[in-house]
Amino acid sequence: MSSKYPRSVRCSLPLWALTLEAALILLFFFFTYYNASLEDQKGLVASYQVCQDLTVMAALGLGFFTSNLRRHSWSSVAFNLFMLALGVQWAILLDGFLSQFPPGKVVIKLLSIRLATRSAMSVLISVSAVLGKVNLVQLVVMVLVELTVFGTMRMVIYNIFGTYMHNAALAGGVAVSASCHLIPSPWIAMVLGLVAGLISIGGAKCLPVCFNRVLGIHESHSVHYTFGLPGLLGEIANIVLMVLQVVWASSNMFASKSQNMERTSCG
Repeated sequence: MSSKYPRSVRCSLPLWALTLEAALILLFFFFTYYNASLEDQKGLVASYQVCQDLTVMAALGLGFFTSNLRRHSWSSVAFNLFMLALGVQWAILLDGFLSQFPPGKVVIKLLSIRLATRSAMSVLISVSAVLGKVNLVQLVVMVLVELTVFGTMRMVIYNIFGTYMHNAALAGGVAVSASCHLIPSPWIAMVLGLVAGLISIGGAKCLPVCFNRVLGIHESHSVHYTFGLPGLLGEIANIVLMVLQVVWASSNMFASKSQNMERTSCG
């Protein structure tokens, strides 16, 4: 099947991709190097296994996710691989430049590749919402802009606020990830995962009718009810648990003060 892009777009796609890749190769040549120390080689096998699983999930799992293959044939997988390769390269450079001051040469390790893959996965999730509406040049611009903003915000959060971003892949993980450090009992996590799963399943049946047909919203990748609504549920649970934690701490403090006053009066 021939391409449906106009001739001007078809001519600019290979030239734009090759020019961008040549620029990235030059950046890697002048500003990166490997650091193969003995300490890093000790944990190489374990780190490589994690990196391998993450890469397979990003390359194949998100490429074949939900309706992409059915609606956009194999082009969704091809675009997914292209954006993953481009995103990982740009994320490695961006994370390396932002994490050191003054800027110098970037050390490439398996940890940096794994972190760059996780950053690129955020783009693969968001870009699926517009898949079928944009061409390859627009996808490239989206990858570069979104990864730049994502990497900058992550460094700001890490270095200034001292907090950590919770990562999740599926609906249950999205719901639990925001409040996992506040959950005191496993049954709360089980309830959150169950509710998020029900939201995801119910959304797959009901929300496309409301969004695609009634409101005219383009939703091709189940982003809203797989990541959006469970993420909103997780933030609500996080706020509720934080309030309950403050209430519990206040009640325990009040109870301890009452016991001390009783002991003092009895003495």
